[in-house]
Amino acid sequence: MDEDPITQFFPGQEDVDLYEVLSITNDATTDSIKKAYRRLALIYHPDKHATATDAARSEASTKFQQVGFAYAILNDPTRRERYDKTGRTDDRFELVCEGGWDAYFEAMFERVTRERLDEMKAEYQGRIHQHVTSRSTPFMIYRFCCRNR
Repeated sequence: MDEDPITQFFPGQEDVDLYEVLSITNDATTDSIKKAYRRLALIYHPDKHATATDAARSEASTKFQQVGFAYAILNDPTRRERYDKTGRTDDRFELVCEGGWDAYFEAMFERVTRERLDEMKAEYQGRIHQHVTSRSTPFMIYRFCCRNR
């Protein structure tokens, strides 16, 4: 079984609440997540503990990494939603998608319809036509002029 990345940052801890790591609630806004991260990152930044004991430096470094990990998950809407639903931080699709693969791909991509295919075809053909006329017209004029001398 693949390990959840959260176990790398919080070894030996059974239950980790990433909201608690940043000292915020689970309904926090993106701005409050960012503010909490910056505040804690300044507290635990390794440069702030350069003159501390090895143990204190190590603890601050670990806390700094944990705060950064919590921010990376909670600041990304997709990863945050996955964490809120499953409590996991890995990218395992089977845990995220309730409606199966069809629902997953419908959420990821625009629905394909005959109208959308026709639009894409017209756009593609327009690009090809524009490319051909803009690139070949000078050459065609040159050839025409050379033949009619």
